[in-house]
Amino acid sequence: MPRTIIAQTNEVDDAQVAVEDLLTQLAPDTNLSANSVGFIFGDTTVLDPDLLPALSESVNFDIVGVNSNVSAGPLHKKEFSYLTLMVLTGEDIRISTALSEDFGQINHEAIIDLYRSAASKLDNPPKLAYLLGSRQSSVFHPDRLVTSLNTVVGDCPVFGALGCDLESILKHGCLIHNGQKYMNRAALVLFDGPIKPKFSIYKLPENKFLKRKAIVTSCTENVIEEINGIPAIAYLATLGLVIDKEMDFSYTVPLIVEHPDAGYWEPILILKQKSGGHVICTRDIRKNSTLGLAGYDEFDVIKSAADLAEELRWEAFDFCLIHSCQGRHISLGLDYMAEINRFRNILSQMTPYSLSYTGGEICPRIGDQKGPPNGFHSLSLTCCRF
Repeated sequence: MPRTIIAQTNEVDDAQVAVEDLLTQLAPDTNLSANSVGFIFGDTTVLDPDLLPALSESVNFDIVGVNSNVSAGPLHKKEFSYLTLMVLTGEDIRISTALSEDFGQINHEAIIDLYRSAASKLDNPPKLAYLLGSRQSSVFHPDRLVTSLNTVVGDCPVFGALGCDLESILKHGCLIHNGQKYMNRAALVLFDGPIKPKFSIYKLPENKFLKRKAIVTSCTENVIEEINGIPAIAYLATLGLVIDKEMDFSYTVPLIVEHPDAGYWEPILILKQKSGGHVICTRDIRKNSTLGLAGYDEFDVIKSAADLAEELRWEAFDFCLIHSCQGRHISLGLDYMAEINRFRNILSQMTPYSLSYTGGEICPRIGDQKGPPNGFHSLSLTCCRF
């Protein structure tokens, strides 16, 4: 059966010291099996630039991850870690990794070829696909990637996350792949073997949806041009949202979009303004979609974290990835460790999990959720374990 080893460090100024710290915790020469892969989450803006390449050169397995301003696991002595490395290893698990080309130069349908290329390295169809990427409003559209993958993955679930940071998910929300950082690429990790992945997702509570609704009357892909027949910026101003040219919009003020004739809703976030009173948002929008506003606060974050932790508390698993939206983290205000501490207070210190804040979450829809089988989500808490 697969095993998980978690290594963390807060050494950011000296790459050699940080790598030695991580390798001491991993003990790769004696502690790893034939097949391994590493998942890394950390604040790359503060790391010694030589740290990630040096770490990758020191191990014989692929390491993929995303920028996360705060990451955590159960074993570290500090409150949080600047860098968390979670290694899955096992004799009977099969792992295939792949890195896409630059999305600024290729069509997003190329993600299908990337999946097929990675899947061809396995003897059997994969049982789990883990998709990681950066965030660029102009060329990187995660909802389109997931939509494309849904056409080829069959029953294989797709889980994943995008990079983020406190300043802006558009500037430093990078992908990490074998020591290098990328802004316009995606990495795919496929798993086969004796695993049965299980998922949880906590979205915005529907009782926090406000009654006021509008219609998207003009849009192009992920750009909303007009709402109720007036420029998008002008309409948003009527809701009392503060439009600041320097700060743009708060990631803690979600809009709810109900797709016409589709029967399901999604939260979206406004990323930035565009000329003509238009706004760029986190996903493609369809004309005549219904647009609403939702409330969201620290109570919702802590409650969902406690609910997920209680789920995990009574389960047995060998590997567990938890992704929480950066908007949730910002909602906590000064008590920025509250969500992490809720998991630590409920879960055993031996539970093999890592939690990272992300710029968007990818997760299968479960239960009675409507929509495509795998979806791109915002302001959600997602979990994959096996």
